[in-house]
Amino acid sequence: MTATSHLSDNLVLLAHETGLLIRTAETLDDESLREASLCEGWTRAHVLSHLARNADGLGNLVSWAITGTPLAMYASPGAREADIAAGSTRGAREIVTDLRESAERFASAAPGLAGPPEAAEVEMRTGRKVLGGQLPTLRLLEVVFHHVDLDAGYTFADADPGFVRRSIGNSVIRMNASSQRPSVMLRNDSGNTWSLGESTQEVTGTNAALLLWLARGDGTGVSSQDALPVLPAWG
Repeated sequence: MTATSHLSDNLVLLAHETGLLIRTAETLDDESLREASLCEGWTRAHVLSHLARNADGLGNLVSWAITGTPLAMYASPGAREADIAAGSTRGAREIVTDLRESAERFASAAPGLAGPPEAAEVEMRTGRKVLGGQLPTLRLLEVVFHHVDLDAGYTFADADPGFVRRSIGNSVIRMNASSQRPSVMLRNDSGNTWSLGESTQEVTGTNAALLLWLARGDGTGVSSQDALPVLPAWG
């Protein structure tokens, strides 16, 4: 089967972003891996171990979409947490090898989603139902966002501009569905805007800065006439 252009484009972008992630990971030694990440309570080693297990978990869903046989992302929530915790204690070489090999397994399986599997419904660990064709996009989100979370030089400004712009739009849609949404108008440096709530306060910045604030509550690089409001949890 021939993949749709959407699926193909996402696989190409995923391969590119995964390469950048691995390149960053290879610069981290045992000591720097024990330093804190932008994910509360997680070191960089936790983040990379999570990314490896996420690749395998999403790979299970790829198999489900292709074969039609249900296969859970993880054996259990407890097993997921235990695997991440155990993985975070390893040395840098083992962690990077696991990251690379798990990414390769996902990359090898994902093209099989082309055709009918793209429309097959599968279930995430949270119970959320998604289509097979969305799985590479979900993996891309994990790779890019957690690459930023490593706090090791890569930022949203280094990610694909179209991906960053789409991520802002998706974040706004999700936050507008929350009862805790703030009333904010987001404006980037090109004049594009996104509305949250009643849009009574304007927050400006580059797309990369706006996404960092939306995703991680880090207001570095954004500005407003008033104090930045508290955002709903990213989830």
